[in-house]
Amino acid sequence: MASRFEGQLRWLHKVRLYPTCAQERVLFEMLRVTRELYNALLQQRRDAWTTRHYTVTSHDQYHELTALRAVEPRFAAVYRESQDAVLHRLDLAFAAFFRRLKRGQTPGYPRYKPASRWNQLEFPHGDRALKLDHSQKRVRIPGVGAVRLRKGRLVPEFGRAFVVFKSGRWYAVFESHRSDVPLPKNGRRIGIDRGIYVLAMLSDGTAIENPRVGSRWRTLVQFHQRALDAVTQKGAAGHVVNVKDAARAAAVRRLSRAKEREANARRDWLHKASRFIVNRFDLIALEALNLSAMTRSAKGTIGEPGKNVLAKSRLNRALLDAGFGMLATLIREKAAYAAREVIEVDARYSSQTCAACRHTARGSRQRRRFVCVRCGHAADADLNAARILLKRAESPPTRAPGTARGERHKPACHAHDELGSLDYGKLHCV
Repeated sequence: MASRFEGQLRWLHKVRLYPTCAQERVLFEMLRVTRELYNALLQQRRDAWTTRHYTVTSHDQYHELTALRAVEPRFAAVYRESQDAVLHRLDLAFAAFFRRLKRGQTPGYPRYKPASRWNQLEFPHGDRALKLDHSQKRVRIPGVGAVRLRKGRLVPEFGRAFVVFKSGRWYAVFESHRSDVPLPKNGRRIGIDRGIYVLAMLSDGTAIENPRVGSRWRTLVQFHQRALDAVTQKGAAGHVVNVKDAARAAAVRRLSRAKEREANARRDWLHKASRFIVNRFDLIALEALNLSAMTRSAKGTIGEPGKNVLAKSRLNRALLDAGFGMLATLIREKAAYAAREVIEVDARYSSQTCAACRHTARGSRQRRRFVCVRCGHAADADLNAARILLKRAESPPTRAPGTARGERHKPACHAHDELGSLDYGKLHCV
């Protein structure tokens, strides 16, 4: 994964770790100590403000942490910079809290972290703390020793590093920075309309199908969810009152792993789709979507219940399963690295506007087809919308509606060769 960072692109390299049982116990102890430290630092700030209206600064807590390490062997056994990262994480939480307050919002106060929400150790200067051997088969972690890692692509020079526990597995994440590597210009431009039936319809006629990963994995996820419910006894209010610890821990691990595999399958397809798009076009026009509003629940309140709640919940599930937001994010990240241009355009009435005459009418949209009520232009509804998005991206802001000139691209049927081999999705031309 990549993102823009201080004029460069930040890349995260994730590698599987295979610690021994003894090393795993040490890692769990480090997670427990750093979590206790975070909660203690938060409690100190809360108490100081509620009792004395005094603000404890990170500078004060930094020096108190030094004194604590001198008398507490448990804290002294954890790498100091990892504990400094805990203090920095708390600072970021308070900074976000006060920033939202200034904006007039109602944020929640920073909360204590349970064990289920604390799963990583951060090393701000990972190149000094984590040492890879010459063959990159083992990584030496302070306080843990040399841990075997999965052999894969070579890890480049890195800065920050993390050790993460997720779904019963350990990972090392290395952060590196790269400069842009522009792709050669080809002058091609594309508009993209995202949907549920077709994940991405391109204005040249290429359709990237929605693999519907969630529906394919739902049976397995529901099976593990029922297995978890079978070993968890709940009270009338839904609170856990009796738990078979070992059985429940195993059930939670299996459920987490099933959900992780589902997410990996979705991410894999979206990476391939975004790479296909960025490699071929200089300018990419995306519709600006408010996904949080699109996936908002329709339940309403007791006094004012919502309408068509079941249909809306199914639509929300399908929207989230398609991964609209992740696809746009991956396109932007890859485009930034390749020096491609991404433009987000207003998507209003794009499904009702004719790509030929620019006439807007609600009656032109007929389910999956678009037939203009003025000029008779007929096309696939998603394809027509994608061409409208491209024309809006190409139109200067000062140009009046209806005067934009957009070139209609020829279908790119060669998309089959790269993505069509996957068993959970394909491309086709319409």
